[in-house]
Amino acid sequence: KVEGNGTIYWDNFYFYSNPGGVIDYQTDWNLVGLPLEVEDSNYQTIFPESTEGTLYSYNGEQYLLEEELQMGNGYWLHFENDGTTQLTGTPVNEITLQLNAGWNLISGISSVVGLSGISDPENIVVPGTIFEFTDSYDYATLLTPGHGYWIYASTDGNISISSGNTSRTNAFDLKNLDNVNKISFNGNNLYFGVSIPEKETLSYQLPPKPPAGAFDVRFKGDTKITE
Repeated sequence: KVEGNGTIYWDNFYFYSNPGGVIDYQTDWNLVGLPLEVEDSNYQTIFPESTEGTLYSYNGEQYLLEEELQMGNGYWLHFENDGTTQLTGTPVNEITLQLNAGWNLISGISSVVGLSGISDPENIVVPGTIFEFTDSYDYATLLTPGHGYWIYASTDGNISISSGNTSRTNAFDLKNLDNVNKISFNGNNLYFGVSIPEKETLSYQLPPKPPAGAFDVRFKGDTKITE
């Protein structure tokens, strides 16, 4: 039986057409999040193929070893092989997140949303500072269920994520660097030979370094651009 909200009822089990219940991961380190409300949020229940003792949150200064995942938070988690995990739970269509000044690890809701799905009424998110990790850091264009993301806030405050939001996006415009010299490492670009106004320097920062063993390359000062 299919109802208008996309829920498919089959005996006593619930299967959602929402993609939040299926999460792909890659070998080595991944940024992950909890895409559904579940009864057991232990990381080994959510991600049974993950490496034991490798779930880390970020408190603004350092990584902290964790056991449970919380909706809206992002985490580092290690896997020995590529794979997929499937969850059942209650979808979340909107969430409000409290950000601290500086870098924050977050995750989205139970459906894929573009960056315009981030409502930032106080303009605390610095443009160009929403990152994903796929072998290396890259600018995010979508928030995918089950994945984690870095985001930089200029001050403490709240943002909300919803598939219904149509707010102005803080997406970074790569065309700003079309004509800038670059060096590429594993598809990750560093730029040089250009002067950036001081008020825009935050937009060229990179998130905190990944855990040991993950690929990372950056200029001194944790930036991807230098004169």
